[in-house]
Amino acid sequence: MKQSNATARKPHYAWVIMFAAFLLGGGGPGIINSTLGVFIKPVCEDLGFMRGQFTLYSSISLIAVLLLMPFFGSLFKKFGYRRVAVICAAVCGLTLVGYSFSSDLWHFYIFALISGLFINGIGLMSIGILVNRWFDDKKGLATGIAYSGTGLMAALLIPISNNFIELYGWRFTYRFLAGVSLFVMIPIILFVVKDKPEDKGLEPYRVNNDNQADAKAGNGAVAGLTRSEAFKMPGFWLLAIAALVIALCQSGPHVHTVAFISDIGYSLAFASTISSAYMMFLSGSKIAMGWVFDRLGSLRGSLLIGGCCAIFPVFALLARFQAMTWVYALVLSIASSGGTVLLNVLTANYFGRKDYSQIFSVVSMFNTIGIAISSPSLGLIFDTTGSYNLAWYLIMGIGIVACFCLYGTYMASKKAALADDEVLAHK
Repeated sequence: MKQSNATARKPHYAWVIMFAAFLLGGGGPGIINSTLGVFIKPVCEDLGFMRGQFTLYSSISLIAVLLLMPFFGSLFKKFGYRRVAVICAAVCGLTLVGYSFSSDLWHFYIFALISGLFINGIGLMSIGILVNRWFDDKKGLATGIAYSGTGLMAALLIPISNNFIELYGWRFTYRFLAGVSLFVMIPIILFVVKDKPEDKGLEPYRVNNDNQADAKAGNGAVAGLTRSEAFKMPGFWLLAIAALVIALCQSGPHVHTVAFISDIGYSLAFASTISSAYMMFLSGSKIAMGWVFDRLGSLRGSLLIGGCCAIFPVFALLARFQAMTWVYALVLSIASSGGTVLLNVLTANYFGRKDYSQIFSVVSMFNTIGIAISSPSLGLIFDTTGSYNLAWYLIMGIGIVACFCLYGTYMASKKAALADDEVLAHK
């Protein structure tokens, strides 16, 4: 498909899609998942819930996410991104309204279950699928920027939500967040997002448009593997294991950061500052790691993230020195980008665009399993030993496992001739 000279001079619509994905990440998981921690104390105090009882709703939602995640890849492929996403955005936004009218625990549990059933349609997996459809080149950078929206939106809305809870109450604040979420997501999905470049008469973004055929197989079909073909490859399962162990390394420490920092003698205010700094660092790390994957290749980017998974616990053990708490937050943020940027880029680079949505949905499922295990495991270690020190040593070892899995994924994909030209160039 040839583009006119006038069209070629315009910025590719893929960059509009990237910005739309940035806003969808903020309006979706950035609000629905990342801001709800501010409600724990006021809701429990007002309704008389135990915190453990109340926060069980997040586990209920996560179970629903896990059960349906593999099916959403097929839904996107069959019905298109926009049709699925607009329904999911509307339902998830309205569940926030549902929380605001809840008075019993089972009310929260029901709305959490509904949210979990639908949030895959607007979550990080779906954002990765959308960006991958539109980008062949600069995919890492575009993915990093798109994923950074979740952290930036959360960083913006968490203090606003705290103030609104103090001024107007938690019920109003749930409705406020619902309004923001729906206002951001619905118009973007309906009027900005296009399922694929062909809907705009374009091809995926490439730096050199003379090489448009590079992303095609010999008969004009999109290059890559089907999900069943990927399942037969050792490289796929190594990547799936890497997705799980990266989540084990970074998810729990993120959740427990405030408790950990305050436990070792710092004020709660300082611990909260470090947690907020982590969120800001994470947004920057996603963008930076996207650039690293584009410029330095899949192997170097993978080993940098895997290395950070193994190294950040060292700074946690040194966190009694205040400067080390900041380094801890920074290195942890780089490790955390592995759950988004790394998985998206490696799935596309190693297995192609042909059946990307279905392959990526399974990789994301393994990452979500790791997320589900990580936080309660750290809590159990603390409850048993009275500190997080054992957890830090275990995470060092798991981080080393992540490095071996990521290196093995690269070598297996290269050996099987599954890697794209970028991977083959970075031996």
